[in-house]
Amino acid sequence: MSEGIIPKDKDYLKLSKATSGYLEIPYFVNSELDRGYFCNNCLYFINKDDCAIVKKQGPDVQGKESGIIARHGVCTLWYPDETKTF
Repeated sequence: MSEGIIPKDKDYLKLSKATSGYLEIPYFVNSELDRGYFCNNCLYFINKDDCAIVKKQGPDVQGKESGIIARHGVCTLWYPDETKTF
């Protein structure tokens, strides 16, 4: 995860969920998320429910609001966390 790479000592500007193309895929809530293009495997995924570049609050591309960045979510800015096995 990016927790060791991206400093947390200041607030960064973040994109909205809708702008980033973020959406949660409920079908995968209970799935093995250690492989695939999920937020869980993204370099920007931090603190188990947050993202370094996408805001947690606000509607996603489907107009739904969850208040988190879900492990089973995905967006157009996904970048692989190479510390994880694929």
